[in-house]
Amino acid sequence: MPRPRASLAPADRSARSALLKLLAGAQPLARASLVSMARRCGKPGCHCAKGEKHVSLYLAARLNEKRQMIYIPPALEAEARGLVENGRRVEELIGRISQAALSRLVARKADQAARGRRGRR
Repeated sequence: MPRPRASLAPADRSARSALLKLLAGAQPLARASLVSMARRCGKPGCHCAKGEKHVSLYLAARLNEKRQMIYIPPALEAEARGLVENGRRVEELIGRISQAALSRLVARKADQAARGRRGRR
């Protein structure tokens, strides 16, 4: 049975509120990482053939269950960084909420064991 919000610890209420605010604001997010990669273009006269490689930004993400590296042009870098940051914030908030719920469950289990109750509820 869900507990009333007022009975939750302040840190748990804060994490839930922040998560709801982020989701209610419809902020776009992505479960992904940004990766800088240095590569050679393959042109014989290019400076990268002499060792100075081209550095590009890629988004490492799963699309249709397959891990893919998606090239991010400089004009879209800020947007890609925002997607990744929002995704990380959501995951961090879900982690905090999950840990609080697990801690409450373990505490309730310990209370029941201390009272000598047996069986499931």
